[in-house]
Amino acid sequence: MDTNALITLSGNQFVDGESDQYELTTLGKYIKKGDKYYITYEGSELTGYEGTTTTLKIRDGCVSMIRFGQSTSQMIFEKEKKYVGYYETPFGSMSVGVTTNSLKVDMDEDGGEIDLDYLVELNNSMPVHNGLHLKIRKVGNQE
Repeated sequence: MDTNALITLSGNQFVDGESDQYELTTLGKYIKKGDKYYITYEGSELTGYEGTTTTLKIRDGCVSMIRFGQSTSQMIFEKEKKYVGYYETPFGSMSVGVTTNSLKVDMDEDGGEIDLDYLVELNNSMPVHNGLHLKIRKVGNQE
């Protein structure tokens, strides 16, 4: 059964010695199936993913991020591994390489937190250093 959840994404990106930070809080769905957790939320104009649904599939040691809609992509985060895939946009496609430096997953039936530190290369460009922290809480739960 899907559960409503409050999802907070906090991220930063380091480009040319400067940091760009963001934080977004949105409602989504949270469910556990077997030994995996799934988080789904809708993108917005603010995130640049309006018309796109993002689904995170979480298991111990691995987080998959799949986007469908206006922009389509899949990224897989596994510590000290590199994943290469494609990023489809209305303007064309490009290759995307993701190298995960560190990954921490702490999830249970009530929600949890994910910390990612990773590099992204678009079309084999210079890698861009990113950090992402997700906090997931079932709606109505007390801190």
